[in-house]
Amino acid sequence: MMGRILIVEDSPSLALTFRLHLDGLGHSIFQANDGKEALDLLARHTFDLILLDLELPDMSGVDILRLVRGYSRPPAVVVVTARSSSQQAEGLVHEGAFDYLVKPFNGPRLVTTVNNALSFAALQHARFARPGPAKRTHRYGVAITWTGNMGSGTSQYRAYSRNHIISAPGRPPIPGSSDPLFLGESTRWNPEQLLVAAVSACHKLWYLHLCAEAGVVVTEYEDDAEGSMAETANGSGHFTSIVLHPRVVISPTSDPKVARQLHEGAHEKCFIANSLNFPVRCEALVMVDA
Repeated sequence: MMGRILIVEDSPSLALTFRLHLDGLGHSIFQANDGKEALDLLARHTFDLILLDLELPDMSGVDILRLVRGYSRPPAVVVVTARSSSQQAEGLVHEGAFDYLVKPFNGPRLVTTVNNALSFAALQHARFARPGPAKRTHRYGVAITWTGNMGSGTSQYRAYSRNHIISAPGRPPIPGSSDPLFLGESTRWNPEQLLVAAVSACHKLWYLHLCAEAGVVVTEYEDDAEGSMAETANGSGHFTSIVLHPRVVISPTSDPKVARQLHEGAHEKCFIANSLNFPVRCEALVMVDA
């Protein structure tokens, strides 16, 4: 897959390494030697992928990552770091980076990472493209009843409980609260968990649907989904990513390759993932029933 790639790297030798491995693959490649040049190019061009050095002479690559994450059409970002900073780079994947490369790396690893990142960017851009006219509209109503008045209402920050009940006609009530970090109860569901659960469940439902249509027989499905949320200095916050880890068991007569590919289709179809402005990734494992 060809794409528009911005290399942000202050080391001439490493920038040359990037070009030696990528120039002949049909990509449109731009290069910035520092953060200022990168910001200037980002203001004038649209990119599918940024290969981003974390340690630039005039600013941190982290600042550029956080900037482009807010774009309406964000590029995929692969951060490049020294081995001593690999733990930081791994943490940035939870802040929206697609992947990271630890110096030194070989050419095949670079090319594979670039291809995967461009495929991911293409899927994300397709999801956020302007939709066509709605075929039909669905409406979903829920009731939230606060049950946390402990006698004096919200007279003080610690004077009330965050507990509430989520209900809808004909459904069992769901006991809710806030995250325990924000004085909620750990035995109740918080909104952040429910968002992650909604993404995971929607993906699962589409995946089973597509498997049934493709003749892939799923016998077991589990997912340990995880969302990452960044809390900002002013007290607000936002999700930076959700990663799904579905473990699927299929019948011996089913094709494992098709079963893996259908996760991409489910991701494209998922109503909830299509409504979010941050990356949702799927790291699936498909096993054949013995």
